[in-house]
Amino acid sequence: MNSNAQRYELDQPAIRSGSKDELFAETLNHFRHDWMNDIQVLYGYLKLKKYDKMHDYMETIREKLIGESCISKLGDPALVVYLQSYRARCRSIRLDVELGPDVQLSQLSVDSGTVSDAIIAVIEAFTRQSAVPADGDVNRLRLKLSVQSDCLVIGFDYDGGYRREELLHELREAVGAGRSKLRVASGAVYDNEKAVFDIHVPLIQI
Repeated sequence: MNSNAQRYELDQPAIRSGSKDELFAETLNHFRHDWMNDIQVLYGYLKLKKYDKMHDYMETIREKLIGESCISKLGDPALVVYLQSYRARCRSIRLDVELGPDVQLSQLSVDSGTVSDAIIAVIEAFTRQSAVPADGDVNRLRLKLSVQSDCLVIGFDYDGGYRREELLHELREAVGAGRSKLRVASGAVYDNEKAVFDIHVPLIQI
């Protein structure tokens, strides 16, 4: 059976129509649009001589660059492509990714395919079961990866409306289907317009 990462690549409409380049072009266009917005904001602060705000905004850009660099070094090509292209494909959820400096799946003693598969499955579950905000705002999903002494911690923090029972069903499938080494840590929260939980992946002892 194909992993979620493989199924994701196979199921994309652009790929089925023989135009895999369309997703790549759309992703590049999204990045270009983001950078044009950043340049316009900086130019506005410069014209108004608001140098303090300009400095703060440069810090925001620097943090964004660090985040994108960390994603590119994750070590699993399918997951890197998925995360970098997600913002171009999904307009109703803002995905923020926070990675610890030592998180490179190819360098950790974990099954990177299983980890990538689980991450993609969970994000897709949120994408399918999220409710579109009535006020025109966007939902927000934060993905955080960090390494503890004995495990890789995959954290999800979602703010926004969602179909709770349907989401929980999909999360059980995402974490449980053939992935016995993955477990949801205690303390998970599934409240109204809020879902927070960690998935622990034990490091393989060598």
